[in-house]
Amino acid sequence: MTTRTHQAKRSRVSSGASNRAIVFLTNGSNLASSAIRDNLHKLSPERQNQIEHHALYVLRDKRLRRNASLRNGAVRLVVGLLPKTFAVLEKLLSDFSSPLWYEVQFTLFSALDRDDLSENEQRRVLALIENYLMTVTSGAGYAAWKAGDLLGDEWNSLETVQILARILFSSKNVAGRRAALHGMEHAIKKARPSETERLFSLIRKVASGDRSAKVRKLASLTLAGVGCHHLSANKTSSLPQSSQA
Repeated sequence: MTTRTHQAKRSRVSSGASNRAIVFLTNGSNLASSAIRDNLHKLSPERQNQIEHHALYVLRDKRLRRNASLRNGAVRLVVGLLPKTFAVLEKLLSDFSSPLWYEVQFTLFSALDRDDLSENEQRRVLALIENYLMTVTSGAGYAAWKAGDLLGDEWNSLETVQILARILFSSKNVAGRRAALHGMEHAIKKARPSETERLFSLIRKVASGDRSAKVRKLASLTLAGVGCHHLSANKTSSLPQSSQA
């Protein structure tokens, strides 16, 4: 067999593996991360390795990233393969410049399921989300909003509420603080009556003291009952007036 024949054969094998990976990732675009992981583990180790490598290639390639089904399948696989893929997860959450970075991050937050992770892995994820909301510079694609939603609703716990409170007063950018306000709305909805007033008091502080007029206004609207849960603070008389930035 000639060298050219060998090369042609390798090219066909590589193309076939790539096509199978594309089909796998596309079919997994709407699956839970645990389901796409389980489907992967039914395959041979060689095919698993090919698909994992192709998922990373999709997320690096500007053209392939624009294919929503392929992109979503790749992100969900990355999440499903935690803790093995923590380094990839961290890189995706620190990327605010690649094409459609916000779509990648929104899907990532949507795919995270606390029940799939050990307590230690959950803490690592929460640390990454807190750092993300402390530094995110834009609310594009509702990615930051989804991170706040995750902390206040789906992953709601004493720990996540404490994280939201820290973000509310310490995040460098408006996007992070707005996301924390959204998460806090969910947290109040889920809180015990004895905790509700304490959480409302945090929002009052934001409404009167945040350095951004947009954040102050959003906090004021939350206190007035304008929001996803139509919450209303008991002490509406203390509702501050939004001032100009």
